[in-house]
Amino acid sequence: MRVIVVLICMLLPFAGRSQAFVKSSDGNFEWRLIGRVLMDAGFFRGDSTKLGNGVVLGDVRLGTTVRFLQHWSGKIEAGYAYNKLALKDTYIAYKKGDHVWKAGYYFEPFGTELRVSTVAYRFMTMATTSTVLGDGRKLGVSYEYNRKFFTVVGGIFGNTSLENSKEGDAGYTLAAQVIGRPVYEEEKVIHIGLSAHFSDPDKETKDKMVYKGGAPSYVFNKEKNVLLRAEVNQAINEWKTGADIIVLYKRFYFQSECLVNHVNRYGGRNYTGKGVYSQIGCLLGGDKQYRYDRVNGWVANPNPKNIEIVFRYNYTDLDDGKAGIYGGRAQDITFGANYFFNDYVTAKLNYTSIFTNKRAVHGKENVNFVQARLQLRF
Repeated sequence: MRVIVVLICMLLPFAGRSQAFVKSSDGNFEWRLIGRVLMDAGFFRGDSTKLGNGVVLGDVRLGTTVRFLQHWSGKIEAGYAYNKLALKDTYIAYKKGDHVWKAGYYFEPFGTELRVSTVAYRFMTMATTSTVLGDGRKLGVSYEYNRKFFTVVGGIFGNTSLENSKEGDAGYTLAAQVIGRPVYEEEKVIHIGLSAHFSDPDKETKDKMVYKGGAPSYVFNKEKNVLLRAEVNQAINEWKTGADIIVLYKRFYFQSECLVNHVNRYGGRNYTGKGVYSQIGCLLGGDKQYRYDRVNGWVANPNPKNIEIVFRYNYTDLDDGKAGIYGGRAQDITFGANYFFNDYVTAKLNYTSIFTNKRAVHGKENVNFVQARLQLRF
C-alpha cells in the first residue's frame, strides 16, 4: 500500500503539464512524463466460485518517453498491480520515414489488444480470449514498415524473464503481423489484420505449458480468478495464428478477432486452443466521431464529452478431445458505458455474465458481476 501512495503522489503534480515535451536548449533531446491510475470497484455474484467484491487500484503506471537526435526515441515505464511492482514497456527505437527499428522489452507483434494501453480499451479489460491465448512482454528486436494503407511488422524475441534465471537453452519466438487498410478516410476506416507466431520454448515450459484465464476484471484475487486452465506437457513447439477486423464509420465501431494456439507434442497428440470475440460501440453526445490510431493499429479514445455505449461477446475453448486435454470452455457477454470527461479522466461501467461448461475449473456455472472505474491518464 505504501508503494501505491508514493506512486500517486509522484503522478499528480505532473498530470496537468505532462502532455507537452520538455526540450533541451539545443533541441536535440526532449522528454515527457507519462502515467495512469485505474481505480476499480466490483460487485460479484456466482453459483460457486468465490471471487469476492472489492475496490482496488487496478493499474498504476509511471514512466517517461524521450526523443533525441531527430530519429531516436525511447520509453521506460514501471507499473504496480496485484501488489507487485514490475517493469513494463522499456525500449529504444529508431524511426526514419516509414521505417521503425525497435529493441527492448515489449509485446511482440501478435494480436490486437495486448499491444495497446489499458486506458485505450473499449471495456475495462481486454477480452478473455486475448488474456488466455495472448502472450506477455519479452526482450527482443523488431522492424516495422508503416504506410497509410498497410503496416508490416516482424521480430524475434527471447522466451525467458528479464534476468534469465532458468537453466538450459532460453528458447525464442518469431512473430509477424500484416495490417491492411483498404478504406482509410477521416470518417470511415476498415482495418484487416493477420498475425503469426512461432515459439521454441525453454525446457521448463515444454514440460508444462499452461493456458489459463478468468473473469475479465482487476478487482478479483488473481490467484482465485481462474475459470479456465489447460496444462500441456511434452511440447515440441507452439504456433499461434490470429485474424482481426476493425470497422469505423462516424459514430459506430465494430471489432472482431480470432486466435488459435496449436502445440506440437511428442507422440502425435497435438493440442489446439482457440477463441473469438466481437464487440460493437456507438457514440452519443460530444462530436460523435470515432478516430483510428494508425501507429498502434487501434481505435483511439473519443474526444471529451462523448458517451460511449459498447457490447462484447467472447468465446474461449481450451478443450481438445483428440489431445485428451480439457481446460474448459467459457462464453461471456459484457455491456458497457464510458464517459470521457476530458483528455485525462474517463469513467467506465461494465456488466458481465460468464457461462462455463463442466470441464472448467469450477465446473458448469454462471458468474455475473458489475464493475466501475475512474481512470486518470497523462
